[in-house]
Amino acid sequence: MKNKRLFTLAKILLVILLFGVIFYNINWVDGYTHLGNNEAILQSARGQILGPWDNEVVRFQTQGSTTSINLQKGRQDDGTTITVSPGFLTYLRNLDLALFAAGAALFFVFVVIINSRWWFLMRANGLGVRFLEAQQFGWIGLFFSNVLPGATGGDVIKAVYIVRRCSADKVRAVVSIVVDRILGVLSLLFVGSLASLLAMDRFPVFASTMWLTGLGTLCFCLLLISPGLRALLRFDVLVSRLPQRVGGIITELDQAVLHYRGHLVGIGGWILASPAIYTLFVGSYYCMSQALGVGMSLTDLFFIVPVASVIQGIPIAPAGWGIGEAAYGALIGKFGAATLPGIPDAEQVMRTRGVALSVLHRVHVAAWSLLGGLAVLVDRNTHPKDDSTTGNSADSA
Repeated sequence: MKNKRLFTLAKILLVILLFGVIFYNINWVDGYTHLGNNEAILQSARGQILGPWDNEVVRFQTQGSTTSINLQKGRQDDGTTITVSPGFLTYLRNLDLALFAAGAALFFVFVVIINSRWWFLMRANGLGVRFLEAQQFGWIGLFFSNVLPGATGGDVIKAVYIVRRCSADKVRAVVSIVVDRILGVLSLLFVGSLASLLAMDRFPVFASTMWLTGLGTLCFCLLLISPGLRALLRFDVLVSRLPQRVGGIITELDQAVLHYRGHLVGIGGWILASPAIYTLFVGSYYCMSQALGVGMSLTDLFFIVPVASVIQGIPIAPAGWGIGEAAYGALIGKFGAATLPGIPDAEQVMRTRGVALSVLHRVHVAAWSLLGGLAVLVDRNTHPKDDSTTGNSADSA
């Protein structure tokens, strides 16, 4: 119990540290810079942008002043240049609601399709779960992952619900969640690897790392289902040498995984369809980046979003808070700096936009997750005597 508390405390401190580093390295206050012909700084001031920041003419009130001035962005008549650097809150204040709504709609459709993939895996394993049940449990998992981010993750809650639903096939039910998570990672890496081909000349290290990670994950999956590789590594012999209880659990899990060998065509179809499916996910980020005025191209986001999503999924911080902001801030800072030539601290400017995009999308996901909360209430009314989910969540949190 003491070790568990220390581990939880360490995770909380890590999240606080991450947020401290992230928010220290982004702009909170608006500013503008007047550059000379040789890009030397002639004047720099901090203050507040009044109204939209992305118009050609921006109203700006410097700190300590009671009046505002009009700044003509870009090249001036005398050959000098004026650049504007909005702060974090200014991006959020000037949000384009129509583009934000489009991104929210794309994400909703994406979640429905991802839940359908899990439904396919459960049907393939002979669990007989209905489509609407899979949607219900999927949204409940999203709710616990984002709205109630304790030690109990969304996948754990999904496992509780599906085990209760499929009490006669508990192992197959849990394995369907694990296989679905592996498929999700493979799909993200597949999409990111394809997109990294377009970034190979600009960011060869990022692109090569993506390909190596994808190939490593693919080899792991082949090990799970390939008879030849299993025989080469003497997997069955190793399992037989384990203690009987542990070996029995591993054997039962292994049999549930091997059941999917008969459905490789369908699984392969989901992976091959992942570029189209994850276009909805990346498109959601793209619409919201446009709503904020981040200025990233769709091509770059096809590489950034899968990488950041995989990093955000590392189970260190609750719901990936801090991890995701660091990933989006760093990646958009690196990629986006090239789109702001001649602007001082271009990487920091883009890092601020990346963190703003991550926070906006995460809060929007939490709002959608409330549908899962409604599903929890409906389930409790349907099964009033079953309090196992609540109990497990309270014990683990």
